[in-house]
Amino acid sequence: MFLRDYHPVFFLSGVCAVFLGGWACAQEADLLLPEEFHVPEPLRLSAEHERRAECASRYMEALFEEESRGPDQALSIKKRVLDLDPGFTDLSMDVARQYLRIGEISEAISVLKDAAKASPKKSEPLVALSGIYLRQLQKPDLAEKYANQAVWATPDDSIPYQMLHEIYRTTSQPQKMETLFTRIAKRPSRSADFWLDLAELRLRDSRRETGETSKIVEMLESAQNFAGDRAEILARIGNAFLLCGLPGRAIPLYQLALVLQPDMEGIREKLAVFLIQTGEIPEAINVLEALVKKDPLNFRAYDQLTELYVQTNEIPKAVASLGQSVLVAPADPRRYTNLIQLSLRAGDADSAVLHAEEAGKVFPRLLEFAFFKALALTESGRYEEAVRLFESVEVEAAISRPEILNSDFYFSYGRSAEQAGRLAKAEEALRKSIERDPANSARACNYLGYLWAERGENLEEAETLIRSAVDSEPDNGAYLDSLGWVYFKKGLHEQAFKALTRAVELLKTEDAIVLDHLGDVCEKLGKFSEAVCHWQRALLLEPKNATIAAKLDARASEIARKPDAPAKPGSLP
Repeated sequence: MFLRDYHPVFFLSGVCAVFLGGWACAQEADLLLPEEFHVPEPLRLSAEHERRAECASRYMEALFEEESRGPDQALSIKKRVLDLDPGFTDLSMDVARQYLRIGEISEAISVLKDAAKASPKKSEPLVALSGIYLRQLQKPDLAEKYANQAVWATPDDSIPYQMLHEIYRTTSQPQKMETLFTRIAKRPSRSADFWLDLAELRLRDSRRETGETSKIVEMLESAQNFAGDRAEILARIGNAFLLCGLPGRAIPLYQLALVLQPDMEGIREKLAVFLIQTGEIPEAINVLEALVKKDPLNFRAYDQLTELYVQTNEIPKAVASLGQSVLVAPADPRRYTNLIQLSLRAGDADSAVLHAEEAGKVFPRLLEFAFFKALALTESGRYEEAVRLFESVEVEAAISRPEILNSDFYFSYGRSAEQAGRLAKAEEALRKSIERDPANSARACNYLGYLWAERGENLEEAETLIRSAVDSEPDNGAYLDSLGWVYFKKGLHEQAFKALTRAVELLKTEDAIVLDHLGDVCEKLGKFSEAVCHWQRALLLEPKNATIAAKLDARASEIARKPDAPAKPGSLP
């Protein structure tokens, strides 16, 4: 059977009982021993040992009183222990704290002075005295005296220097502070803790001089030289380098700390942040991937990974990472919004629909997710469902969330309605989009103008709308294509050719519709071989486009009989 819960007093009492019982038995046994084996004189403890035994006994009594009746009841007993052994430093500090707690400052000072006298090589009582004279009694001169004594007692301990720094800072003595750090810099200490503690102290000092960073860096370099394989110290040195604005010095220390102690709390997150700040994105990704593998519930790491995957255009990985974050993180509508948008960007409209539905269940009062679902339905080709959902959101938002019914909403609504063949509804929605934000209505103007141009309707108004879009974005190839198509529908073939040729030049990737339009214009201008060239390029992009294929078939034999001079695609006549 294991003794799991016991009090030290009872444990020592048991030991004493065994010892005393054994001693009694020995005494009894002495009566039975032959005379020659008797001890002529009883064994006696020396005065010093008696004092120590009394001290231990009193201390155990104090512990028992503290456990059973509270610290105040034990205080007098602890004080008697110190009368027997004033060099019991830990107890002296404890008793002094209790005296301070009850306002007995003079008693606390007396105890600490006795402890300092009994143990002159220990700095704790001296530092405590310094703190009392500074904070409780506002006597900085005496505080400085005891802090300097503490420095002489333990010159390689940072605590006394920190006390001196507090004194000089509190009493506004910057010159003495600088002298103190000059004095520290001359120490031959080989303690990493010493140099690191003082570097951190200097970093916390908002009044340090400009250019002081180099001196702090020297302290940190000393700490690093003596840190050895102490992972915690290396990480703290890294933190200090960061505060000095030197992430390049911090990162290798974090990496080494992780090698020495892979389970160190929080270090991977910091390392990832500063790798990102220094532009080392692949390495940051590696660190975060290792972090989520070790801690699959770390949703902040998933969020960081998502951002980095987006930066590196690894959208499927970004979707997967954000999906994990949504699973393990507290419900946050922003994560769902980003997940829907990333899914759409990845071309996975069906997943975007599902994410929007799930978000709608988690946040039933947020109409935005119904809107996002309508967008996703449009991208997945479910146009009629999208239009019905847009209609529903419009009715509900008009009552409770009118701010949702903005230009973007109506543009998306109009686009879905046009795809569903609901042209009157599309025109109405696109007009509302333009009305909601005329200054930023270029895409709605272009969409509505092109819709009319395709049907050969309202060509004058269509041209006006598309021209306004082109004026706002002169280098937008899609808008120039719309303008060229309006010209074509109006029979202005030369103007159409110029606009469409410019559109082809501006588009970053070839577009089958624009090439088809340019081919039609070239045909009208009698440039048959050039028309065929554009149609062929369009058909390569859309091999199943029967309309373009029919145009090529119709012109193939005629061009074979009487080809015109081949022209460079996109050249002006």
